[in-house]
Amino acid sequence: MSIKIAGLVDCFNNPEFGPLTQHRPMASTSFLGRYAFIDFPLSNFLNSNIENIGVLTQNHIRSLSKHLSSGRSWIKNTKIGELSLLYNEPAVHTAGYNTDIANLIENMTFLRDIHPDYVIICNPNFLYCCDYRALVEDHIASGQRISLLYKHIDKDLKNTFTGATKIRLNGNNKVVSMDVNVGDEDCGDVSLGCIVLDYPMLESLIEYASSTSKFFNINDCLKYLAPTAVIRGVPFNGYVRDFDSLEHYLEYSLELLDRDVFESLFDKEWPIHTRTYDTPPTVYQKGCVVKNAYIANGCTIKGSVTNSILGRGVVIEEGAVVKNCIISNNVKISKDTIMENVIVDREAKILHTLEIVGTKENPIYVARGDVI
Repeated sequence: MSIKIAGLVDCFNNPEFGPLTQHRPMASTSFLGRYAFIDFPLSNFLNSNIENIGVLTQNHIRSLSKHLSSGRSWIKNTKIGELSLLYNEPAVHTAGYNTDIANLIENMTFLRDIHPDYVIICNPNFLYCCDYRALVEDHIASGQRISLLYKHIDKDLKNTFTGATKIRLNGNNKVVSMDVNVGDEDCGDVSLGCIVLDYPMLESLIEYASSTSKFFNINDCLKYLAPTAVIRGVPFNGYVRDFDSLEHYLEYSLELLDRDVFESLFDKEWPIHTRTYDTPPTVYQKGCVVKNAYIANGCTIKGSVTNSILGRGVVIEEGAVVKNCIISNNVKISKDTIMENVIVDREAKILHTLEIVGTKENPIYVARGDVI
């Protein structure tokens, strides 16, 4: 018997990258020059043949709407599937009431029209590739009502997964407690913000949250239920990163310039889909130097680019040196400018400053549209 699965991308309470996410949610923030973070959970759904997808949107709906457009990039058959942007407009200006639970209540017709047997809820800030269909099959075989995907971190948990949910498991892999990771331990198990549950269980969670506190979100429900309910932990053994800060945005992006790291995330058999743009190829002019870099279409490069990521339409003038940087779309960097450990937002122009140098631990950010 075939089962019907609905996917939900939960864009509530995602990490922020300081000024970089001032005008956009983390979900639609540029990644590797051509992707957005939300492309990864959406591609996991698409590659798992899950084609009824809702995006729970907390704020900055214009940015998400622009990136997702009609949603056709992540739906194989629009006659049987849909991608819907779910927004709770009545609560958007009252922060405490603007929760993922309230959003689900406001948009419950989306799920009722699909009437799924199972629902997968995931977050866009955890970057990994996972066959969600296999995860659901494993969940069904377990006989449990809720399964939670987690990653065991054996070192450096004090400095990574900041603000993520640290879980504790008993000998039967049952989650017995859930707490925020505050960096007090160097190893442990961390929730990847992905749960599988049957549809009646989701309705029960929503009812429980509504009757307990109007400020409750999905994670609050799981945290309160963990000591008494059976929440089954499912280990994930592949590559995963939690993009939880501007510093990690730079570090984790640049580490993918290493081919071995890149291939641990990007698999030819598991393509990452994104919105496409009709742009010309990049022009590499005579005398330019490009080493170990991701360069999107439409760029013009006359200077030097090393260990960096360039979005679409970037112009690097003669004599300019760009190293360990992330440069967003349609940025111009003028002649003889030296830049290192810098994140430049889209449409900025570096014209009158000849040196901008940050550190990996404290990168410099240039705001969208600014002239420097």
